[in-house]
Amino acid sequence: MAVFNSNGYYHALDQFQGDELQAPLDIEGEEWTTKLGPKAIGTSANPFQHQIQALTARIREGASRVELNLPGAGKSNAQAPSAEAYGSRERQELREMARAAGIKTSTHATFQRQGLSGLSERGFNDEIRYQNIKEVKKAIQFAAQATTGGAVVFHTGEWQRPISETWGKGKDPLVKDAAFKAYDEEADRAVFYMVDKRTGNFVSAISKDKELFRPVYLKAKDLAPEKVGKVDPLKGKPLEPDDYVDINGRWIDETKPERLFERVPKWNKEHTNFEVEPVDWKKIEEETKRFNERNKTNLTPEEMFVRIEVENQILQFKGSSLFYAQRYEEEKYTADKLREALAFYKKIDKNLPKEEKWKLMTQRLPSTNLAYREGIIPGEPETIVQAIERELKEMSDRLRHVHEASSAADANAAERQRMLDNIVTAKAYGLQKSAQSIAELGLYAYDYTKKHEKQLEDPIYIAPENWQANQYGGHPAEMIELIKKSREAMAQRLKEQRGKSEQEAKRLAKQHIKSTIDIGHLNLWRQHFERKKGETEEQRDKRFNKWAVAWTKKMIDEGIIGHIHVADNFGWDDEHLTPGEGNAPIREFIAEMEKAGYKDFIVEPGSFNSDRSMLDTMKHIGSPIYSTFVPNMWNPRMGDVRWAHFGYTAPSNYIVGAYSPSNEWRLWSEVPLE
Repeated sequence: MAVFNSNGYYHALDQFQGDELQAPLDIEGEEWTTKLGPKAIGTSANPFQHQIQALTARIREGASRVELNLPGAGKSNAQAPSAEAYGSRERQELREMARAAGIKTSTHATFQRQGLSGLSERGFNDEIRYQNIKEVKKAIQFAAQATTGGAVVFHTGEWQRPISETWGKGKDPLVKDAAFKAYDEEADRAVFYMVDKRTGNFVSAISKDKELFRPVYLKAKDLAPEKVGKVDPLKGKPLEPDDYVDINGRWIDETKPERLFERVPKWNKEHTNFEVEPVDWKKIEEETKRFNERNKTNLTPEEMFVRIEVENQILQFKGSSLFYAQRYEEEKYTADKLREALAFYKKIDKNLPKEEKWKLMTQRLPSTNLAYREGIIPGEPETIVQAIERELKEMSDRLRHVHEASSAADANAAERQRMLDNIVTAKAYGLQKSAQSIAELGLYAYDYTKKHEKQLEDPIYIAPENWQANQYGGHPAEMIELIKKSREAMAQRLKEQRGKSEQEAKRLAKQHIKSTIDIGHLNLWRQHFERKKGETEEQRDKRFNKWAVAWTKKMIDEGIIGHIHVADNFGWDDEHLTPGEGNAPIREFIAEMEKAGYKDFIVEPGSFNSDRSMLDTMKHIGSPIYSTFVPNMWNPRMGDVRWAHFGYTAPSNYIVGAYSPSNEWRLWSEVPLE
């Protein structure tokens, strides 16, 4: 490759130069950390501008890769345009601009929607899930018609989960001494959400500091000690002392909800009640472990917690039903006999002569009211027919009350019992929904890639991005799991719907579903990183950086990364500082990516650094440039040119942003700058 100066420097406008520096400098006292060239470092277009204007600005800055932004959702407005704000002509113009400038473009879908599980305030909602899928599909269609292909990015944020419970002390499989928590008391007060898998609705929000009470149930050693050690016909093996049994000493299968309510509660004669016991989180964890070992299951403590909660509700409903129904059979029998008697006496009354009707007169039936009982209020005369009709009406009302109250309690008990079979964790339900959604979008990307393959330089792929730490998908391990599950779901669809072979289906799923890793978002975990006893802030930061790089390497090794975002912050909020101006381990991150062969980085500027973020990234990672002249310097670096031209009498050799020329300005050759 030709070098047009004696120093061998390059800058971002040297797009002919390729992904890597062909002649990296070796300056005494400086160790260049990268061989990445200008084509490897791109940037994103201003999301609050028309993307044609935003792309024009980035081309003038020398960007070789530009991510177009579609911040809006639904119907567009001037502050937040969505994909459909750009018509066919504008889409064609965006693509032709990229081709003419020799750059690559990718797409970032709406920022207003995140996650594809369908999460809502009440649980997981397929209507909301579809609305989010629709927005990403719009971005895929836009990418196929307006870009050179590649990533279509959207934020994860699948559901909330406690940080300390998932990534607390001793729970990181890769970095053993790494521990995270959202706040100091989270380990004791964490909240879990449980879902009814039939509807996707939340059925319970469980707090670890909540204490439950439940009946103390008798076990085999209490009710049937003579049967312990003998083979139980229902169990098929010897009965153990701690097995639950019914009142007849028969084994109760704990995994069958319909049998749980045949357990026998312990009666306290002294206090004339059934005994209850408190159940805290520690006891629930112990019981869950025991339950799983005994029944070869994989129940979580939060699932066990809800089981106890729901069992108590079922007991209440069953008790209510039994209370109202305990004399139902007797009263129904009496009512039937009264109807027979009424028919008999009505027949007699009809045929009895008028002067003899007094024979069917009686006093009003005694009441439990004290005044009637003591004779303070005399009874009233009434016929036997009237007495039977009055009694029958009262009894019918009582039976009606039993019908309504008891049947409603039975219905509620049956519903809760069915619920026991369908309660799952938010992850068990949400991960399935997210994977289904991403698989559908991967298939959509595959179809649009085929449809527009002549216009595209790269296949379009779905690229979910790690986002907030308190939501699933924010941790690298969760992203690995999400991508793998989504690829499995897409491969299955390709086999079933498109007739692809197993091998081809897996290849296409891997091609069209990849992750976006954002080092700025990953750095937000820093605020949750627990300090060791006696550890300084600097030591803690160093250990965190090792954690971030270790998980970056793990994502690389798992083969899920397709797209890379670079931005900086101080570990608190996603401010999109210029790389090198925060504390994210950007150099180490990029070095790991470069080692793995990645050459596609998008620098995301923030509110106040739009004109310098990309160039200063090159400066931060040690990438050299070429320059015809910099006063008093033979070996200039990116920062030397970027920041040093003010105050010199000679014009700067590279100007961007507010200082760049207007559209009317021309070089002497009349060739446009871009």
